[in-house]
Amino acid sequence: MISKLRNSIIITLSTLFLFSCENGSVYHSFKHVNPKGWSKHDTLSFDIELKETAYRYNIRAQIRNLSSYAYQDLYLCIKSNIPDSTIWQTDTIRFQLINKEGEIIGKGWGDLYELSVPYRENILVKPGKYTIKISHEMKDNYLKGINDVGIKVE
Repeated sequence: MISKLRNSIIITLSTLFLFSCENGSVYHSFKHVNPKGWSKHDTLSFDIELKETAYRYNIRAQIRNLSSYAYQDLYLCIKSNIPDSTIWQTDTIRFQLINKEGEIIGKGWGDLYELSVPYRENILVKPGKYTIKISHEMKDNYLKGINDVGIKVE
């Protein structure tokens, strides 16, 4: 009985993994945020190695938020050395997480929702290691209701 259950779980997880792989994605990672609150001074860092130069890349920032998140928007400060590893650029991007009708935007399951927005599009880079650092720009010192922050490079 335990063996059948274990095999069933392995098959289910393998199937989910195969169907969740997306063509064109060269990097995809999420960092978990402290459930007690995301500190204004807690910077999440993503180290990315790009090997191909023949392609133009699109970079997306991603958020997984709980339905208990208190605001309509989320502002993130993103620092990156892409496309040039020697020059750091700082940008602020806005996630609209709840529309004017009070409905949560994004795909969700249970009380967890995921939303993705473009950060950089159609960029050409040299092969190398790059870093993206993300912190929040909200007024709260400890922001509650954000579960994970992610970066996806396609």
